[in-house]
Amino acid sequence: MVMDGTADTYHAEAPVDLAAITRNVATLRRRMNGSLVMAVVKADGYGHGIAQAGAAAVAGGTDWLGVVHVAEALRLRQAGLTVPVLCLMALGEDAHADAIGAGVDLTAGTVALVRQIAHAAERAGRPARLHLKADTGLSRGGATKAEWPAVVDAALAAQAASQLRVTGLWSHFACADEPGHPSIAAQLARFGGAADYAEKAGLAPEVRHIANTAGALTVPESRLDLVRLGGAIYGLSTLPGGAPGWLRPAMTLKARLAQVKRVPAGTGVSSDGIAAPEPCGGPMWGGG
Repeated sequence: MVMDGTADTYHAEAPVDLAAITRNVATLRRRMNGSLVMAVVKADGYGHGIAQAGAAAVAGGTDWLGVVHVAEALRLRQAGLTVPVLCLMALGEDAHADAIGAGVDLTAGTVALVRQIAHAAERAGRPARLHLKADTGLSRGGATKAEWPAVVDAALAAQAASQLRVTGLWSHFACADEPGHPSIAAQLARFGGAADYAEKAGLAPEVRHIANTAGALTVPESRLDLVRLGGAIYGLSTLPGGAPGWLRPAMTLKARLAQVKRVPAGTGVSSDGIAAPEPCGGPMWGGG
């Protein structure tokens, strides 16, 4: 993957080792103790190429692929990838009917979006596959505890009408990259409560998932049925100390050196460099 340069000579490059993604996924699957693995390839595969990263993850044995937008999911389908794909973002303006037609799982965390996806399923001529998202403390997407019963009821009604099938329940950690943070256990307990409520109401999801990369690596009890691995499949981690040594970075940055020089300790570098030993135009050059 070329980041800069001309057609003939590249001054800077970001080569991607797709085999590293395949190896990382295979290694992570072995460490998840039976939980299914979702390789998240949002944002053009974290800059590694969405179709290429997705194919490499599939080669490593990923069970699912995760994206943010419907357009990303459709790109994976167009690339010939047939594994289950989940759109993690619940956006009203997305092409839900196209996603449903392509067998893509969608997310909803509001009554309005559950109903909108149900209507899209009627246009698509097949039931939607839907994951309900509970907000357990990230305060981003998903239904709060107060909103959750209404969302579950809306999903049950649409499911009874054969407009959709609830295939997943999920949430997202806020501070899993801070091991031991009290919010981790609290969110896990809240999600357990949300899942119990939904299942007692009559939903029978295929998968429950809350663990992101940090949670999957450091909180084994959070792995549940499925873990969502983003940075880890590319050899990255936001945990203290970075990624464990058994993960291999998939991308490297390369650039040609234009010049190498020795300067006194403390010398500033480039425009507005700090700690410059002499002001611009000072005694080093004699002024002028």
